[in-house]
Amino acid sequence: MEEFRWLLEINFFAVVALTDAFLPILLRQEQAQIVNVSSLFGIIAPAEQTAYSASKFAVRGFSEALRHELEGSPVGVTVVHPGGVRTAIATSARVAAAADPEEAAASAAKFTRRALRLSPEKAAATLVRAIERRRKRVLIGTDARVLDLLQRAAPERYWSGLRRRFERFRAEEG
Repeated sequence: MEEFRWLLEINFFAVVALTDAFLPILLRQEQAQIVNVSSLFGIIAPAEQTAYSASKFAVRGFSEALRHELEGSPVGVTVVHPGGVRTAIATSARVAAAADPEEAAASAAKFTRRALRLSPEKAAATLVRAIERRRKRVLIGTDARVLDLLQRAAPERYWSGLRRRFERFRAEEG
């Protein structure tokens, strides 16, 4: 529970706190845009990503509800769902206390090589265009777009197909 709360504090409650701090200022502007970063895992919920997915689904729900509440005001809300962007997120992430640190590091390095393929520059360009257009929702990367469609097409069954891919990926790690 301590690790779960720690992650929610960073990924969700920080978004809420920053919104609370800046919204009064933004409401006085002629036009403003709040941009909250969720994740592909705020659309799909893989096994072994419970806390992370919960935090990113929370960002998504908060952003969508806030957008509805701010309708008619000068403040827009964009929620961003990046897929596999080539960053250090996997290799620099905090390792769960119950995990073997060496196994976790090897797994993170493999995940980075296999799944984090989109360049940060391309991701940033997509995000900037979306903010300029005041888009409500941004899917960054082909993986995010494809998995979003899969989840919407088969919301109760998407995981059965993805599970095999995740299991194959883990088997290849070993």
